[in-house]
Amino acid sequence: MIKREESSIRDFALLFAGQTVSQLGTNMTSFALIIWAYTKSNQVMASSLLAICSIVPYLIVSLIGGAVVDNANKKKIMLICDSIAAICSFAILSCFISGSLELWMLCLVNMVSGFMNAFQNPASQVAVSLLVDPKDYARVGGVQSVAGSIVSILTPVLAAGLLSMGGLGLIIVIDLGTFFFAFITLLLFVRIPDIVKKEQKASFGEIVGSIKSGVSFLKTNQGILVLLLMYSVLEFIGAISFDSMYSPLILARTGNNEMTVGIISAFMAAGCLAASIMLTVMKPPKRKLSMMYLGSFLCLTGITLFGMGRNVYQWCVIVFFGCFGAPIYSTYQTVILREKVSTSMQGRIFSLQGMITGMLSPVGYLTGALLADHICEPFMLNDGKVQKFLSVFVGVGKGAGIGTIFVAAGLTGIIVLAILCQNRKVKELDEIEI
Repeated sequence: MIKREESSIRDFALLFAGQTVSQLGTNMTSFALIIWAYTKSNQVMASSLLAICSIVPYLIVSLIGGAVVDNANKKKIMLICDSIAAICSFAILSCFISGSLELWMLCLVNMVSGFMNAFQNPASQVAVSLLVDPKDYARVGGVQSVAGSIVSILTPVLAAGLLSMGGLGLIIVIDLGTFFFAFITLLLFVRIPDIVKKEQKASFGEIVGSIKSGVSFLKTNQGILVLLLMYSVLEFIGAISFDSMYSPLILARTGNNEMTVGIISAFMAAGCLAASIMLTVMKPPKRKLSMMYLGSFLCLTGITLFGMGRNVYQWCVIVFFGCFGAPIYSTYQTVILREKVSTSMQGRIFSLQGMITGMLSPVGYLTGALLADHICEPFMLNDGKVQKFLSVFVGVGKGAGIGTIFVAAGLTGIIVLAILCQNRKVKELDEIEI
């Protein structure tokens, strides 16, 4: 038994190392391609188009991808997806070297990548569940958050440096190198348990049946359904406010001081990193929901107070503690899903979670921008009783309208969270095994 546990830990460590290195390479390439697309076209729409081409295929096949993952070998799916991603990178490199690279080619590659991510992401999530002891789910989530924070910090720094040294070609070559490292590690050294029965095949009928059974699962396990609903609310609240407009708010209130944006971004990363480290060393509590609520409350309170902030010192403190809550919430929400959803069903549930993010994020970004530009900012520039009342909290002048959105979004999220956390079915998630 001990040897088996040690073997699983080794397999997870190798899988995690390979994925992290590969993710760094992938993120650097994405960063560099956005810069290339913008400099090539001199249009912001170019980078937006790349994002759309990646998101739409993911949304279309997300639930199908989760069903396939639940009915097929996870390791094989990950290897196939990695291989296709590498072929795409090699194609981009070849076109770049020959001087024939065009924006439409990147859009096509992003469509393929988005399609494959619908299979890769849930397969990776389920693989972790199969390799890690349930008592270590929270610590593993912390380790993943630490790595994610470090990758996010290193990506722009390394990508910018490599671009100046060798251009886009060098970054893609490095990306291919990280792929081979991850691929060989997964292929030869990582053993992921195959929980799919031999007679179980990923046929069309089986996939359709799996999707139906996933819907039935959510109907009969309302606590999980409400948990996903809570996730949807928080995702939309973040997208409509902080995620899309923290930079515009700071610039509006500081006279376009880009240095302030950089300083506050550093405190954001520090908050996420500090929480992630805490999660890796602390003993996981028995009551996971309490930790999840704490993390979400910190995030929502941070959004609310950020809209009221007036200077860099206030914003730095607010974003540190607000972003401190993000890894806590996401980690324990994932822990609950891993503990309460059978590994044979997790692919579909994690796909649904990814689909929620994919749908609500762009909708939230667009809604927030429209509210700021056409409603809230013009409204707060007028002189009236309502504006005077709101100015007590969000100030006056440029940025006050965006601040109002932050305050309204954060308070709405806190109210919705307070209502949903009283749901009896959600409370049972801390008490029963599904």
